[in-house]
Amino acid sequence: MKDKPIKLQANNFVITFKTEKEVVEYMDRHIPEEKRLLWLGFMMGSNYTANQINQTFNLEYKKK
Repeated sequence: MKDKPIKLQANNFVITFKTEKEVVEYMDRHIPEEKRLLWLGFMMGSNYTANQINQTFNLEYKKK
């Protein structure tokens, strides 16, 4: 499996943010109750993804 290239793909069903600024702008468009739930879901998803990646892969910076 180590020789097989891996490419993570985003789901087209939901928005894909490219920058932290885009995340904050999107969250700020919502009322406080929605904003809290959106941030909670975003952070839970981010933590889950980071944990899965860290348990599965050895990350290195790409060579420029």
